Amino acid sequence: MADSQELADYYTNYYEKEHYEAFNYKNLILNHYHRIAGLKEAQIKKEAKFLKKLGEKTKFLDVGCGLGLGLAYANGLNCELYATELDTGALEFVKMHFDVKTFQGDIWEAKFPENYFDFIHISHVIEHVLDPKAYISEMKRILKPGGHLAIGTPNMSSNLYRFHRWSKLLRMNVPDVIDGLEHTFIFPKKLLKDICEEQGLLVTDHFTYNLGEKLGNLISYKMPLKKKLNRLLQNAFQVNQWIVCKK
Repeated sequence: MADSQELADYYTNYYEKEHYEAFNYKNLILNHYHRIAGLKEAQIKKEAKFLKKLGEKTKFLDVGCGLGLGLAYANGLNCELYATELDTGALEFVKMHFDVKTFQGDIWEAKFPENYFDFIHISHVIEHVLDPKAYISEMKRILKPGGHLAIGTPNMSSNLYRFHRWSKLLRMNVPDVIDGLEHTFIFPKKLLKDICEEQGLLVTDHFTYNLGEKLGNLISYKMPLKKKLNRLLQNAFQVNQWIVCKK
């Protein structure tokens, strides 16, 4: 498993890596920005179901914000935006497009006040951290009583992941879905729920969903055919999950 310095080094210029360049990822995100800006509140909450409990003009923190898709939704609800992120390039990108207070580094180092945020959003980050339980505990600390925490992460209970792991094990290979660096933990659905409840959070919603890849986008990606087929396959399985909890 990677240590904290290895993870920090890995996420420097993260969205400039070849994998994201193949997707033309920044342009995809910009297209989403423009589309989301035209949505009304009901449309935002229908599309981003994990934000159903997000109120207008409330304090919204995006932990490990990446290129800011979560911020785009919250901005559409006129929220007061905050973000943490290890990658300075990603923070510069979101600051170009949103009025957002940012912190470069991990959530521990930000030292936010207790009971400060109305809503905390963390998408595809918890599987990358070294101590998920402590991470959730810290987010609970800075969440207001009655506030909500939404965690998005891969769903290890998916039949596709199960098949992948068994096929690797039968060939005496370590499954590369957990690679020891980028993904330090992958959560079955029940385990994630149990961890949140152990931290004293009330689970209000928990659902799975597929990759949601559009065929037109997939065709345009600059990647080998095998990788395109792999992503197409993930559209047929519930490979991701969202859990929403109340403090």
